[in-house]
Amino acid sequence: MNSIPQNPSDQGAQVIKVLLLFRWTSLVPALIVWLISPAAAPLTGWVLFALAAITAVISLRHRALNRQLQQTPWLLAVDLALSAAAIALTGGAVSAFYFHALSPILAAAFFFKIRGGLTTALAFTPLYISALFYAQRQPTVVVPSSIELYLGLTQLFTVYLIAVIFGYSARLLETLRQQTDRLSRTSQELIQSNAELEHMNQQLRLIQSLTLSLQSAVEPVEMQQVLLKGLVEEMGYCTAAVALSDGDGALVGWMRRSRNDAEAHCAAQEVILDLRQAEESPVGRAVHARRFVSVGAQTPPTGEVVLDDWLRLEQAYVVAPLHLRGNLIGVLLVETEELAAPADAKLTPLALVANHASVALGSLRLCIERTQRLASEEVRNRIAADIHDSVSQQLFGLAYGLNACNQLLEQHPEATAQVKAQLADLEPLAFAALHQMRSAILGLAPGGLDSRRLAAGLRKHMNSLCIGRRLAFDVHVTPAFDRWPLALRHELLLIAQEGVANIARHANACQARIAIEECNGGVAVIIEDDGVGFDPAQAAIVDGVGLDGIRRRVERLGGHFLHETQPGEGVRLYIDIPLQRAAPLP
Repeated sequence: MNSIPQNPSDQGAQVIKVLLLFRWTSLVPALIVWLISPAAAPLTGWVLFALAAITAVISLRHRALNRQLQQTPWLLAVDLALSAAAIALTGGAVSAFYFHALSPILAAAFFFKIRGGLTTALAFTPLYISALFYAQRQPTVVVPSSIELYLGLTQLFTVYLIAVIFGYSARLLETLRQQTDRLSRTSQELIQSNAELEHMNQQLRLIQSLTLSLQSAVEPVEMQQVLLKGLVEEMGYCTAAVALSDGDGALVGWMRRSRNDAEAHCAAQEVILDLRQAEESPVGRAVHARRFVSVGAQTPPTGEVVLDDWLRLEQAYVVAPLHLRGNLIGVLLVETEELAAPADAKLTPLALVANHASVALGSLRLCIERTQRLASEEVRNRIAADIHDSVSQQLFGLAYGLNACNQLLEQHPEATAQVKAQLADLEPLAFAALHQMRSAILGLAPGGLDSRRLAAGLRKHMNSLCIGRRLAFDVHVTPAFDRWPLALRHELLLIAQEGVANIARHANACQARIAIEECNGGVAVIIEDDGVGFDPAQAAIVDGVGLDGIRRRVERLGGHFLHETQPGEGVRLYIDIPLQRAAPLP
C-alpha cells in the first residue's frame, strides 16, 4: 500500500503523487491484455477490477492508511500478498500485473530507505516463487519452463535492483531534505538575527543621536524636551514623561510628551511630588530601589490623583530612576504599547537612554551649580573690592570731616559759616557712599541680580535720594536681562545707579525714565528726565554731573555713549553696548 508521511513536505507530496500515478499506470498493461483477448485470460478482468478498487481506496484514504502504516509497517505484507496472488492467477512470469507488484517495493524503498526496500524484496521473493509454481500447474499456461525460469529470475533481480536504487535515492532525498531544512532554519535564524541586529543598530543610532542632542542642550528644560522627543518620535514609545529632583526628596518640573497628542509638543505640570509620601507608588519604589520598575496597565504611577490624571499612562509602562554618583537626578516614565509589564530583555535600549540622560542632566546640574557658585564668588569679590576702594575711603573722609566740624564748633562756636561749607563738601561723599552701598546690597541680594530686582532696586534708590520731592520715575528692564552675562548685568546696574544719582542730585526734574532693552543683538540703555538740563559745551566742566564715569564704563564695554540736552530742556542719555563684545571687566 502506498502511503505518505504524517506531516509531508513538498518533496514527500510529490513522491506520493508519483507512487499513486505509478500504481494506476501499472494496471494499464493488464487492461490492454484483457481488452485484446478476454477469452485467453479469463481471470485478468476480475483481478484488474479488484486491484483497481483497492487502488481507488488507497488514493482516497492514503492519509489515514499512511498513519496506520507508520505504526504497523508489516501492512505492506498484505499488499505484497495481493500482488503475488494476482500474478499467480494471471499467468505467473508472463502476468500483466508484474509492474503492479512493484508498487509496494517502491513504496517501501521511498519511505523506509534501502533497509525497508530490501526487507520488502526478501518478503516478496517466496511469495513470487510460490506464485510462479502455482501458475505453472495451471492448464492455461503454455510458457516453456526454461523461459519462465529466465523471466522469473530477471523479474526477481529487477525487484532487488529497484529496492536498492530507489531506497538509496530515497535516502539521498531524505538527506537532501534534512540539509535543506537545516539550511532553511539556519537562513531563518540568520534573517531573524540580522533583523534583530538591524533593530539594535537602529536603536543605537537613535541613542547616539539622542545623546548628541542631550549634550548640545544648555538648559534643563531644553534637555528634557530633547529627551522626550527622542523617546516618542525616534524610539517609538507611546508616552514619555520626566521630572527632576529638587535635592530635598521631591520631584518637580514635570514634562510629558505623547504621540497621541494633537500637537507634537511637551506639556508641563507644576506639581511637586513628595517622594516620602509616595513610597508605595511605582515611582517611589523605583527611586527607593534604584532600579527599573515595570508596571502593568491601569496602575497609577505616583498616587497623586492630579498628577496621575495628567500623565494618562493607560498601557504598561516603565519607571526609570535617574541617578548620578549616588544622587537622584530625576525620574523617567515611558509608556509602551503592551498591557502586561514589559520583560527586562526589552529594556536594554531604554536603560542606555536613561544612563545617558542621567549623565547629561546630572552634568548640566553640576555645571549650573558650579557656574552659579563661581559667579556668586566673582560678584562678592568685585563688590568687596568696590567697597574697599570707594565706600571705605568715602566713609573715612566723611568721618574725618565730621570730626573736624565737631572740633571747629567746640573751639570756635562763632564759625558757623565755615562749618556749613565743610558740611556741604561732605554731602557728596555721603551720597556717593550711599550709592556704592546700595549697589553692593543689590548685587548681594538672594537669588542674584535679575530684571525684577534691578527695577525694584532703582526705584528704592531714587526714593531714598528724593525724600521730600515729588518725582514720577518709570523703570523698564527687559526680561532678556536675566540671560545676559553676570558681569554685564553688574555694569548696567552701576550705570543705571549713576543715572539715578545724577537725576536726583542735579536735574530738579518732575519726570524721569530709565529703560534697558535688547536691540539689534545688543543692549540699549536710555536715561532721560525733564529737568533743567545743561549746556553740552560745558558738560566736561560741570561740577558733579558724573557723565564721565558713565562714559568710561560704556567704552570699556565696547559700547557708544550719546547725550542730548539743552538748558531748560532736560537730558536724554542713549547707550548702545554690543552683547558679543561685552566681557567681565578687570
